[in-house]
Amino acid sequence: MVNLYAIVRAGRTTAIRTRTGRQLKQIKSGPIAAVVREVTSAPAASPAQLRRYDREMRELAERFPALLPARFATVMPADELMFILSSRRRDFQRALSHVRGNSQMTVRIVSGAATPQRRPAAASRPEVPASGRDYLRARAREAAAQRVVPGFEPVRKAVERWVRDERVEHRHGISTIYHLIPRASSTRYRQVLQQAAAEAALSAIVTGPWPPYAFTSR
Repeated sequence: MVNLYAIVRAGRTTAIRTRTGRQLKQIKSGPIAAVVREVTSAPAASPAQLRRYDREMRELAERFPALLPARFATVMPADELMFILSSRRRDFQRALSHVRGNSQMTVRIVSGAATPQRRPAAASRPEVPASGRDYLRARAREAAAQRVVPGFEPVRKAVERWVRDERVEHRHGISTIYHLIPRASSTRYRQVLQQAAAEAALSAIVTGPWPPYAFTSR
């Protein structure tokens, strides 16, 4: 069994020893590789283990120009991992190109608005698109609506010069915006974002830079 840490571009060095003393290695499949640790069972999700995992993932992000982080305790047989690497090789290559040289910044905004209540299933009958074009238009409207965060647009415009990609989530009155930005720009991005948020009277909590957890797929 192996504990998957990340997908990276295959390098010459196979063995990796982290600053925490963990012994990792690369399992290669053509131009990509999986950074793994051999285990007999999945690691327990304790606070100490999660902190150690975070330190190790940050170190890997320093070592590799592009990486796709795996979730904590992603464990599987080695042959299953090899199948995933070979069958999804092109997807992984595209995603690695997308995140190369970039980091994730996370912005959380408390809107105070109540989470919309879902209607009963019997009352919610989605309209069937009349054509493929109507379907794509509906998807585009949904994507645009997902990006709406009350009061955030001036802040978004202030930092857009650095943003290479964006993901937005809304849960329980909290909007989380994930921005993919150049690694070298995190300090300036944070300064400009906090200033723009203050000018917009918006309470925003920004953290990072992180490995690109929210951008592991394209």
